[in-house]
Amino acid sequence: MSFEAWLAFTLISAANIITPGPAILNTIRRAAQLGFKQCLPTIAANAAGLAVAGFACAFGVAAFVLASEWLWFLFRWAGVLYLAYLGLRLIFVRETLDLGQSASTPPSVSTRTLFLEAFTLAVSNPKAVLFYVAIFPQVIQPDAPAGPQALVLVSTYCAISLASLTTYAALAGVLRARFLTQSRYRGFRILSGMLLLGFAGKLAKEVR
Repeated sequence: MSFEAWLAFTLISAANIITPGPAILNTIRRAAQLGFKQCLPTIAANAAGLAVAGFACAFGVAAFVLASEWLWFLFRWAGVLYLAYLGLRLIFVRETLDLGQSASTPPSVSTRTLFLEAFTLAVSNPKAVLFYVAIFPQVIQPDAPAGPQALVLVSTYCAISLASLTTYAALAGVLRARFLTQSRYRGFRILSGMLLLGFAGKLAKEVR
């Protein structure tokens, strides 16, 4: 692909990624709870989920799902239900704010839990799939091998996501150390849960 096409893809991707959504909200919440360093698995897992979705789209899996009305219906409802589950969990499940955690203290949330949570959120979010499906045909050259082009585009998208979530997590970590208390974190969790339920409701209305 041309440099101009790649640059256009990069700018459009950046605008799409930095817009607040479930991944950013989940990352900020975990950074506020655990601190920046403990939130790194969440950031990495989101990029991994986006990479899986990106390569699936590039090599036709997503096109197959979109071509099948019932598969696309099930996929979108899976995203709705997972967002709703996360939202309800934020509202009703109590979590401890690790403000006094030292470097030698094990985190209260395992790396596996953080990774699976963020990975599932990324791969079940139809927003990313729709973005890939809409933009890939515009920039991938049909007369050139698809593999190298997909690698460049997916790597670019994931790199921007990593930079965006790292920035949000770092800012949340700074604010956490200065302003956050257990009661404020509880209020933030409830607000975050309500926002995730709002995202779920918005997505549910778009399911046909």
